[in-house]
Amino acid sequence: MIVYIALCGSTGTINRVIHSTPLGIINEGSDIRELFTGENELDSILRQDSGIGQSCRATMKMEGNPIVFVTVMAMNQQRLVLAYDIDDPSQISRLVEMSLNAAALPELSGQEPYGSGYYEIQKLNSRLINYQRTLAKNNVRLQGLLEESRKAQNTIETLERDLLTGLYTEKAFYDKAAGVLAQNPETAFDIIAVDIEHFKIVNAVFGTESADRLLSHLAICLLTIQTDALTLITRARADTFFAILPRNTDTYKKLDENILLFLDGYPLPMRIQIKIGIYHVEEKALSVARMCDLALLAANSIKGNFGQRFASYDRSMREKLIFEQKIVNTMVESLQREEFLVYLQPKVAVDTSRIIGAEALIRWKHPEFGMISPADFIPVFEKNSFIYSVDLFVWEKVCRMLRDWKSKGITGIPVSVNVSRTDLYHEALPETLTSMITAYGLSPEELHLEITESAYVQNSRQLPDAIRRLKEMEFIIEMDDFGSGYSSLNTLSELPIDVMKLDRLFLYQAENDPRRQKVMQFVIDLAKELHLQVIAEGVETEDQAGLLRKLGCRYAQGFLYGRPMPEAEFLACLAAAPK
Repeated sequence: MIVYIALCGSTGTINRVIHSTPLGIINEGSDIRELFTGENELDSILRQDSGIGQSCRATMKMEGNPIVFVTVMAMNQQRLVLAYDIDDPSQISRLVEMSLNAAALPELSGQEPYGSGYYEIQKLNSRLINYQRTLAKNNVRLQGLLEESRKAQNTIETLERDLLTGLYTEKAFYDKAAGVLAQNPETAFDIIAVDIEHFKIVNAVFGTESADRLLSHLAICLLTIQTDALTLITRARADTFFAILPRNTDTYKKLDENILLFLDGYPLPMRIQIKIGIYHVEEKALSVARMCDLALLAANSIKGNFGQRFASYDRSMREKLIFEQKIVNTMVESLQREEFLVYLQPKVAVDTSRIIGAEALIRWKHPEFGMISPADFIPVFEKNSFIYSVDLFVWEKVCRMLRDWKSKGITGIPVSVNVSRTDLYHEALPETLTSMITAYGLSPEELHLEITESAYVQNSRQLPDAIRRLKEMEFIIEMDDFGSGYSSLNTLSELPIDVMKLDRLFLYQAENDPRRQKVMQFVIDLAKELHLQVIAEGVETEDQAGLLRKLGCRYAQGFLYGRPMPEAEFLACLAAAPK
């Protein structure tokens, strides 16, 4: 059975294929004539314009070239084309049904089945339904976007916060602080830097958990000054915090009190030192990061100063920083070239001026700056931990001197070397010193170890263990600078020291003050009761030497008996001194 029903235009272009058996005979857009051979008769019935159908026989261009009936009827400006061939009379009813259905199509009748406005209404309904569906989809999408926005906001806030302390991150602080300054041009602001001195030691000795706990607790302490939206705080890096706050001296009093409470009895066997630098915001054109650098510079300027917690930035600090940076840039090469020199200052018996020993002191003969004072480079080396390398250099130089002296028959003149407080945190320090004296054929009594009193006070709960280990190896321990402002009589009873060196300030204050002389007399008598040797430092005049004799202090050191000098000059003084 072949049945092909299509709607065509008067020119024969197929507008719609209604039925095709078999399928795909020819599709819309093609010319109906392409389906047949012998097109002339088909042309004539396509051009007819009456509503009466006309038929012809035509050969179809398909397999077998079947000859079919072709009927064309003009209906409503279109042509209904019916091509068919049936093999079985029973198929006639099916052919009639398909023909009637085709003739009833709205395109051919010209009437809408439910009235003239039916399809427009249907179109509007369809558009409305599609709009409602689109609106519902957009609402769902909007809800998703809002949820994503909330999540993004939470993510941003999380990224702006330090995970350990909950304070702002450094970048977030810089951005928000710049906004605070811009929005409040008439308000006077300060930037402060808060730094934990020797925090690396806390991390290395007590572990990251203790170090993190210290940082968290300090952050809580700092939050006590955050009383309004203009005060912002960040943990910028490691142990450094920054804050911006409206200028108010009462705030610093409150902060000082809170830090004192925080540090008092903090559960670490080490005395924690916190330094705070203040930059008064005057040049608002500077970046916040630069302002923080200047505040940190002020904080760094008082590191190593036990009695001072706050410092304000001034321009001289910048010049000092540049000088210190030049020192740092050349320190390693200078040590390798042995531009550091070891000088010796005699220790003498006050009554006879007999030399009983010496203190080794370091000097730096810098190729650019000449002789640099230890007061200028020792604090820098203590900050960056290079002091241990310098001290190792001095210890070995002194051991070599002592060995050479022994080979020349010079004995009984011990030399004391300085041990920095940071050196004492090197666990292998006792073994290092023992190996050194063994290598040079010395005994521990020949190399005395001087430790400043400030080191004892700042680390009073940990240092006794380090010093006891040194004592167990039979080194002589000298407490340097006793009475320089940190004094505690408990220190004398708690630490296993052998020699107490009175700070020069102790002597200067007592020289013309009877009350201070009594205090000094008491300290000397107490030291004798504890079987400690007492050496007064900074003796420059005969009057001071006379006062020491009166107070019963038997040994002294100072310019009166000799300035720090090279080894050769010291040996000459030793040879000329009373025996």
